[in-house]
Amino acid sequence: MSLRLRFLDLVVSVIAGGVGLAGVLYALNLLLGPQRLAAAMAGGDPAGLILLFTLFFAVVVLAVAAGTARHGRAAAGLLGLRPFLARCWWLAPACVLLLSMALDEGLLRLVRALFGADLTPRTHHVVAGLAATLPLALGATLAIGLLGPFAEELLFRGLVWGYVEGRFGPRSAWAISSLLFAGAHWEPAHIALVLPIGILLGWVRWRSASLWPCVVAHTINNTLIVWWAFLDP
Repeated sequence: MSLRLRFLDLVVSVIAGGVGLAGVLYALNLLLGPQRLAAAMAGGDPAGLILLFTLFFAVVVLAVAAGTARHGRAAAGLLGLRPFLARCWWLAPACVLLLSMALDEGLLRLVRALFGADLTPRTHHVVAGLAATLPLALGATLAIGLLGPFAEELLFRGLVWGYVEGRFGPRSAWAISSLLFAGAHWEPAHIALVLPIGILLGWVRWRSASLWPCVVAHTINNTLIVWWAFLDP
């Protein structure tokens, strides 16, 4: 029987993530107090929200690690954390950035110009608030620019991809991971903007047979978004 990710790995990861998130919220409730925690979750306390994001993404990473721990050293390869041939994969960050700017700056502005409607996702405004000062921008870079992309890629194009590919093949893994990645961003406008990026990252994951080009592309994109918000308030 070939070694691959199983449904049990997903179940254990979900349980570990749920327990970890409950523990984080309990600890933050004690550390920050109920009022500040509520303000952070509503976006009214940038420093608290950065801490919340950091711990949330850390829980995701640890949950995936816990769910795949039974595979031992093989877990990293099953999640796509393997070397890849450099060749032209350095273009992945450039392509993701171009697509992101075309969607955010091009499509959203076109909609505003044609219909007078501002469909900018709330997440964009949240990021702008998190990058209001230099210390906050540095904290947001750690949480949203570095840890967030690794956690999201590990979950969607690592764990989910590995399971679906082992059962149904890479095309299904590409489609399902892209849809789940987009759906995790909740807001309809944000889903519409993120889905093409998820499809592109899925293609990179498939063709490179590695998670690392996706992590690098995602990290550069998110980090530049944070610093763009800081430099252009």
